[in-house]
Amino acid sequence: MAAVPSSAGTSTRRFGRFELRQLVGKSAASNTWLAFDTALQGEVLLCVPRVAPANATQRENWTQDLLLASRLKHPRLIEIVDMGVHEGWPFVVHERKGMLTLSERLQPGQGHLTVTESVQVIIDLMDGLAYAHEAGVSHRDVALHNVVFDAGGKACWIGLSAGIAAPPPGSPPPLPGRQMQREQSERDLLMVGLLLHRLLAGHPALDDGDLGHAASRVGLEIVRLPFTLAQPVPDTLRAIVNRATDRQQRQRYLKARTLLSALQGWLKAHSQESNGPLALLMDRLQSVGHLPSRDEDLQPLQQVLVSETLRVDDIVDRLVLDPAVCWEVLRVINHLRQRAGRTEESITSLSRGLTLLGQQGVRKLCAGVRAWPGALGAQVSLQGATTSAQSLKTLSDELKMCCIGGITARWLRPFNVGDEEVLLAAMAQRLGKLLIYYHFPDEAAQILKLMQPGPPAEEGGKPTPGMAFEAAVGAVLGIHPDELTTAVMNYWGLSDALVQAARPIGLSNAPRRPENPDDWLRVTASLANELCLLIGQPHQRQAALLQHILGRYARPAAVTQQEVLDALNRAVERVEPAWKAGVMPARSASRSAEPAVARG
Repeated sequence: MAAVPSSAGTSTRRFGRFELRQLVGKSAASNTWLAFDTALQGEVLLCVPRVAPANATQRENWTQDLLLASRLKHPRLIEIVDMGVHEGWPFVVHERKGMLTLSERLQPGQGHLTVTESVQVIIDLMDGLAYAHEAGVSHRDVALHNVVFDAGGKACWIGLSAGIAAPPPGSPPPLPGRQMQREQSERDLLMVGLLLHRLLAGHPALDDGDLGHAASRVGLEIVRLPFTLAQPVPDTLRAIVNRATDRQQRQRYLKARTLLSALQGWLKAHSQESNGPLALLMDRLQSVGHLPSRDEDLQPLQQVLVSETLRVDDIVDRLVLDPAVCWEVLRVINHLRQRAGRTEESITSLSRGLTLLGQQGVRKLCAGVRAWPGALGAQVSLQGATTSAQSLKTLSDELKMCCIGGITARWLRPFNVGDEEVLLAAMAQRLGKLLIYYHFPDEAAQILKLMQPGPPAEEGGKPTPGMAFEAAVGAVLGIHPDELTTAVMNYWGLSDALVQAARPIGLSNAPRRPENPDDWLRVTASLANELCLLIGQPHQRQAALLQHILGRYARPAAVTQQEVLDALNRAVERVEPAWKAGVMPARSASRSAEPAVARG
């Protein structure tokens, strides 16, 4: 049945008191018309369901939903000026006020939306949708014709709760109230993801212009943002879009605020007017410190500093087991140099930093480092006991991995780079992960969940792989962890060479033969951190992974299997001896992959 009675198709094109001038858009759930309201004596946007309520009960439920939606007051929700029923067809009226619908805005001649503009449109909409969801109201008909731009150019919703679609044949009976509202809200988010896909790709996902119909196909079919687009889409934004339309419901955004936060994080990180990725952390860095120091790391260091006869090298050997103090030494000494107007290359040696600070200065610095668990204890206190314990364990384990990666790189260093520089480069490649685990525990829990394997796509098949860490961070925070690392290290005043080395070589990229010491820093640090992936893996998996790593680095880094396993085992034994049982012993290593050239 058409949403507008047959009289709308005659020359008069009327619907009750409305003169229908143009069909702005339609979906499976509603039509939106540009109409002239003879009562208001002005143009209006008229929303009419595609299906009339089947009985009085359905009409009453629709009316109650609309009344609840009409009570919501938010800048991104356009006010309902009238609602009613004409010849059995319910309708909702919004004033036109010169507003363009998104379907009109995307017409040829209006100009293309840039990537940033597209994201801002969805942020505006998510701001209103999150407010509605929290009030127990779902939109139920996310569509181009139900999005309008107000006088300030902000995207807003019309048609909230106004749509009625015919139920698919054989569909189950309606769910209880709360469960139905939750499912409808999650469906809203899926359709918003498809809308963002549409704006960025320039064409509908699955070649289906009806977002509601396309949403019903997601799961049976895969939706991924194409790589060949007129406007390049950054990887972090691509991860957000693909998560919003993931075929697995558990991988998608389940709350509007979560998607809103991810998009705001991406936009803030890539805005020319912001401070870049550092803006996300600035307040927390200044208020709660940078990283906490575990008691088992800080106390031995403080005891070592009491000795007046200890050498700097002995202090460094103890210091490298505490990443929080390592970074604090470099941050403080370079900050002092900047204040003094020193313009030469920044200090990237712990030994030199300790010498300049002096033993008393280092003691004072250690006293100022946050004791374990620092601000994380307060941030996770509102979580359940199990979640809180997991957050603390995740951060603790990553601090250990950071040390293992650094010490492994130190053992593997070529002759043309300093051992402390390569250690710090390896630690720097894990800095972004540490900052996320410490300063964003709720988001970190989401990230770790996205990284877990999912159920098989087919019965009896292999589990569906989880997201890579970088993709999961992009989907949750809207940034790449390397961008976070770079911004923080620049803020600390560290050298460009160390900042460049802090970007690990991606697992999908082939390492190249280093041409200078700066290249060697990055390659050696990347190799060391990839070796950390062996820890905790079954021995069969370790063997395959090790051969893959050696295949990648045998030529550029010129290392042997014996060398890398010796370095890794020594580092694990130094940092966490309990983990050594989970690392392949070096003596069992095959030498089939040994290169014939020497490093450096």
